[in-house]
This record gives sequence, structure tokens and C-alpha cells, in this order.
Amino acid sequence: MSKKLLAAALLPWAACAQNSSEPTSITIYNRAEQPLTSALAPVEVITRADIERRQPRSLIDLLETLPGMQFGSQSGGIGQLSSLFVRGTESDHVLVLLNGRPMAQMVNSNVDFSQLPVSNVQRIEYIRGPRAAIYGSRAIGGVVNIITTSKVNDISVGVTTGSNDYYAADVSVNQWVTDATRLQLATGYRETRGYDIIPDNNEPDRDGFSSKNLTLGVEHQLDQSWTLNANVNGWENKTDYDNGGFGPDTSNTQTYQFDAGLAYQDEQLVGQLNASYGEHELESWVKADGRNSASYSNSSTATTRLDGLVQYRYSDQGYTLAGMDWQQDRLLSRSTSFTAPDRDNTGVFISAYHTWSPLTLELTGRIDDNEQFGTHGTWQSALSLQLPEQHKATLSYGTAFRAPTFGDLYSSWGGNPDLAPEKSNNWELGFSGDYKVLDWQLNLYRNEIDNLIIYPAPFYVATNSAENTDALIRGLELTVNASTGPLHHSVSYEYTDAKDIKTAAQLLNRAKRKFSWTGDIDVANTNLFAQVLYVSDRQTYDADFMKGLVYTPSYTIWNIGARYPLTQNLTLNGKINNLFDKDYQVVSGYDAPDMEFYVGADYRF
Repeated sequence: MSKKLLAAALLPWAACAQNSSEPTSITIYNRAEQPLTSALAPVEVITRADIERRQPRSLIDLLETLPGMQFGSQSGGIGQLSSLFVRGTESDHVLVLLNGRPMAQMVNSNVDFSQLPVSNVQRIEYIRGPRAAIYGSRAIGGVVNIITTSKVNDISVGVTTGSNDYYAADVSVNQWVTDATRLQLATGYRETRGYDIIPDNNEPDRDGFSSKNLTLGVEHQLDQSWTLNANVNGWENKTDYDNGGFGPDTSNTQTYQFDAGLAYQDEQLVGQLNASYGEHELESWVKADGRNSASYSNSSTATTRLDGLVQYRYSDQGYTLAGMDWQQDRLLSRSTSFTAPDRDNTGVFISAYHTWSPLTLELTGRIDDNEQFGTHGTWQSALSLQLPEQHKATLSYGTAFRAPTFGDLYSSWGGNPDLAPEKSNNWELGFSGDYKVLDWQLNLYRNEIDNLIIYPAPFYVATNSAENTDALIRGLELTVNASTGPLHHSVSYEYTDAKDIKTAAQLLNRAKRKFSWTGDIDVANTNLFAQVLYVSDRQTYDADFMKGLVYTPSYTIWNIGARYPLTQNLTLNGKINNLFDKDYQVVSGYDAPDMEFYVGADYRF
């Protein structure tokens, strides 16, 4: 049977996953737990149940259909370089948190989502729009919080195999060992031989990927109000890739983070004191020369952080919140081609939130003292109005900034020590409606970024130094969640006009239009789901850098999957990515995966 006939036979089964228990609270909005419905900015939450239903092979696989997200520079399949662009901003304008703490990647600042393990993720919270008044530098386009801690009480084992010699194994233990103490252990390994991501160059090989990860956690309730917690997360990845003869074709990434916290909570008062330390190390080399030759793009960075906050809920109508944080970023040079000074940043912020039905108002202000770039003030405000028939309108304004990274300033591949910090001003108008079988949200935004840091030429051009420019980003997002009988739909459409003001050209790697649909249905004790993703054309650099800028065509792909509980403890699952075997590229010259099949099983004790 041909692949397309098989796809046609399977498609009528399909349909994304309606949560058995919808999330009701979040921590990403103001760092303290609060009801999801009280957020005055668009927030998405992915639960562990969602992750199990989606059966993602990577975080990109899990996140790419979310509104506002574009993985616009993905150069191949699993493990290949990929950067996230949120609402048309730069890939280093999204702040990525691990358990609420920034990750240690201060050479480039943009987190490569292809390198992050998905098997130990318990929950993801994602907020769109600037949040620098709460989080400080980098939160210009949005914030993603990857949470590995869990309060469930189970032991599970999972195995998966699939296309391109893919296999994975995961073990997770979450147990309350006493009435007050919870222990967590999660570990996993995945590997794929991959495929030749640039088939027409002089490197006719398969570009594989392997990853191993470990999570350890403990939580202890000292009494009804006080809780102590500590977590360790670490992973090591090896990636083979094609580089067109311009340097290394193999890399090894090691990342770990330790965080600990003390929390207090009663009916009116919430207090937190947290500490974290993380390191990120990257080595790259030419495979034919061996790892001992590693001398390209090597870097090791460390981030140390202390933070705390106090929230006082004075009534059911509102609260005040104040906090501070100190962060130090260091370049741990071993064989890097540049050096950089340690950099400290201290921030303090205060926020107030109050509801006078039908009005809700939020005001937040923050001051950052950056050791290298001085003092920066950021603030945000939001006003929400409840309208008749379960409708709501929200108007918000926020400022943000980003200090240049060590790579921006000092790298021998285009660093410029004279760069100025980036600053942004964002207006947003949102409307929403919540009905019995349908809810929708429409957001219009305008984000003006001063001193945007860009690289005007490919990396191999000797004159390619980072420089400041200005950008204007205007966009629209429409999301709809609806149920038609047993079938649940999640739909999003977005339009992003992201222009360099000086050249009037669309910023690179940004598609103007994106559409996604996810459908989910439970039939005869089996969960079936389907997804469709459309991304319009966009301008990128070709894999053959001598071709320069090209327009990469639009593409549409379908994914389907199913989960079936064979017994009370054993669940079988299967997934097909790129159902209709679409030939497409996210970045010109780098082939995206053909149709891929995956099957697996999960056993819960």
C-alpha cells in the first residue's frame, strides 16, 4: 500500500486532546500561583496529559502549533539546530525558564529547543507579550516555563521505536515516601540515526542524534504553611549535522541546573526564596578529525541566581506583590575564541492587581541595575472590562529591554562591543468570548523595538558584525477552542508583519501567516488525535550560503496518533508525523523529515 493510500485510510479516525482535567492555576504570570482566568495576557498551558496524548519526539513537535510560536530556523529533524521566534521577535527575545529560573546560555542567549529533553517535562506554561517588568532582560516577545516537577504518585516506564532507527526509553518515579515528603526520579535515553539533512552537498551521510537526561527532585512540607524543595536537571546530547564544508559537523552539549526553594503560603500571604545554579557547555568539531580536535564554537557559560517575592492578597478583589532578583552570568572559557567579564544584574519590582466589577486593573514596575549597561526601568499595565454575554476586552501596554549577550559583544564571528541594549514598547488589544461549547480569543498587537541587534550578512562573511537597527512588528492572533459532540477542536490563526524599519524588509525566518488545527476524540476507550500545521513562505539563508537570501516556500503537514489502554496499567501508542509525506523545508536547503512512524508502550505500576 502506498504512503498516501495508507494516509487516506487512517485519516478518518483522527482527530487534539481535550483535557480530562483543565489547568486552573499558573505561576508564569507574576511568579506566584494564581488562577489562570485572572491573567490579563494570553497564556497557554500544556499538561502532562496533553504531552502523553501528543506523543512528541521533541519539544518542537509539542510546541510548534501553539499561537505566536514559529520555529523559523529549524535545519532538519530531531536534534538539529532550531530557534523559537515568538510574535515575530528575535529568537533571543523569548525568555526560557526551567522550573521558573533562566537557563545558562549567555553566549547566544537563544535556547536551542531541539536540544531540550521532552520526556522529563511535566508541564509547560507559555505567556505571549512582554514580561520584562516581572522577569527583566530578554522577555520582549514572551516567556516559556518548562516545569519538570510533579505532584503525582506513580511509577512509569516507556519505550518507543520508529523511523530513521529511532528508539527511546524512559523511567519515571514520583512517590510520596511519607505524608510530608515527595521524591522524584526521571531518566531517559533517545537515539536516531537520522537522515541526510542536506542531500546535495559533499557530506553524503546520515545526521544522527542521541540524548540522555536525568531529573532528581525532593519536596518536603515542613508544616501546613512552609515547603522546602530542591531539584537537579541535566542532559547530554550528541548531534551530527551538515555544514557545507564551512567547519564542524558534530557537536556535544552538556547542560545541568540545580535549584532549591523555600515557600510560605497561607490564606493571604505568599512568600518565596529561591536559588539556582546552571551550566551550559557546547563543543563542536569535525568528525573526521575526532573530538580531540574540538576547537570550533566551544563555549561554557554559568548562571547563578537568587530571587524572592512576597504577595499579599488583601481581599478577594486584589493583591500586591513585590520581589527582587540577582543574577550573575559568567563565561567559563576553556578554548573559546573570546573572553568576557562576569556580569551581574539586580532587579526589584512591584505589582498591584485589583478588580472592581466589571473592571480589572494591573500595574507593574521594575528597575534593573545591569553591571555592564547601567539602570533600566520597565513597566506594564493592563485594563480589562467584562462585557455582556461572557465577553471581555483587555488593553495593555508594556516595555522591555535586552542586554547584548557575550556572543553579540565579543565573539570573533561578528561580535561588536559597541552594541546598545535593545528596548521595546508593546501595545495590545484583546477580545474574548466564553460560551458553553466554544471559547475564542482575538489579540491585536504592535511592538516597536529600538536598537534591534541583527547580523546583516551570513556568518562566513568577514565583515558580518552585529549592528543595531529598529523594527516594527504588528500582528493578529485568533484562537478558538470548541467541542462538536465528542470531538474537541483547537484552532489558531496568526498574521505577523515584522519589518526592519530602515530597510522595510520582513525580518528573516518569520512567516507572515500560520494556521493550525488540532482535533481529539475518545472512541471505544481509545484516544485519537490529528493535527494540521500551515506556515507561509519566509525569507531565509540557504544551506548553500553562497546562494544568500532566498524565499523558502510555504508548507502544510498533517500528524495523527492514537493511544489505547490494553490493560489498566499498560497503554499502547502510535503516531505518524507528516502523514502525506510532504516534501518541505523550514530553512532553504535543509530537508525536513519525510513521513515518520512511531510506536510505543507505557506501563504504570
